[in-house]
Amino acid sequence: MKVSCHSLFICSSYCKRSRTNQAGAGAMPEKIPKLPSEIISDILSRLPVKSLVRFKCVSKTWCSLISHPGFAKEHLKRAKEDTNANHYKIFLSADPHLSIDPEAFFDADENLLTAQLNFPASYSDRNSRIEILGSCNGLVCGLSHRNPLIYIWNPSTRESRELAIPSSRELAIPGSSEDSAFYGFGYDVKLDDYKIVRGYISTSTNSETKVEVLTLKGNKWRTIQDLRCGVLLRGRGTSASGILHWLVLRQENARSIKYVMVSFDLSEENFLETVPLPGPTGDDNIWNLELEVLGDWLCLYCYRGGLFCEAWIMKGYSREVSWTRILRFNIGEPIPGGKFWLRLLWVKKNGNVVCELNGRDVVFYNQNEGTARAFMIYHEMGWFDATVYMKVLFPLIISMMACDQAYN
Repeated sequence: MKVSCHSLFICSSYCKRSRTNQAGAGAMPEKIPKLPSEIISDILSRLPVKSLVRFKCVSKTWCSLISHPGFAKEHLKRAKEDTNANHYKIFLSADPHLSIDPEAFFDADENLLTAQLNFPASYSDRNSRIEILGSCNGLVCGLSHRNPLIYIWNPSTRESRELAIPSSRELAIPGSSEDSAFYGFGYDVKLDDYKIVRGYISTSTNSETKVEVLTLKGNKWRTIQDLRCGVLLRGRGTSASGILHWLVLRQENARSIKYVMVSFDLSEENFLETVPLPGPTGDDNIWNLELEVLGDWLCLYCYRGGLFCEAWIMKGYSREVSWTRILRFNIGEPIPGGKFWLRLLWVKKNGNVVCELNGRDVVFYNQNEGTARAFMIYHEMGWFDATVYMKVLFPLIISMMACDQAYN
């Protein structure tokens, strides 16, 4: 359904003028057609987050509608369906924290390029840092190591929630040197809730797996019993389609080391069978393989210092899995820093690519022209973490009291 600007004007003008007429003594109300509530909701669900935050002040009815979880889901659905609009931004945990619009950078629009963000946990000294545990549906999960504190944050609406800290030290993120610690953040489709998973696999037994899970709605940690993984997991899992994924190097034989992908189903809360990977053949130890999420797709990319980068997206799962290569470009000349460590952040259909280099630089690369430009980051910290997030409305705290207070 296409919505005209005229319909939106009528929709927004109705509440504004009706409130003005009520305030004026004896004023004759203008005859403006009243749109059905479902049409108003449909129109509003197509608007950007910035406009919706402002429109919550139009009336208590609109505040209630825009704050409803069902409306947030519809707004997220439309954002994912609209492939022509720019719904993605890059968050950098620099000091100050930054949001980068990759489209604006390639369009050379300096006015829309960056915005400073006040993250819930701020740096108090140079030894403090924010580690991003994951990003899903516009929400960013971050860990402040100095406090320590875990946050769920929506950079688009500036809403945040501080989450419960696990009591067991043996499962602390990122873990001790004696254990293989892992963690992840994603969405449980069946439960309709967001989850943080953290755990470790004991290196002494090479099989004992301890996992704890926290749900956003419940805000309590609980332990999952009797899990077996079979390989040592480390670091942050990549969330796609309700599943967390990790890449692990496994010794095949005396002469060969292979990458395997281990997955954890957030709904069933168990580990899944490994999935075959595309990419270079032979000894995988000479390659660097990483996972990322591009839109709704899980992306696997590999690079070899000074040579090239390739990336594939995965469709289906288990025996139905298929991989499609989406890009390949040389690294050495256009991206000098890529010969050491490269992380793919964002890819556009027209060939534009955004990479993070060593947690210190962000490079915008145009495949068609073979040119690269570095994004200059001025901050006190010498290191930052980065993630891509969607500009969506998802509310972390639903409180009708806030709507009531706005009109009292």
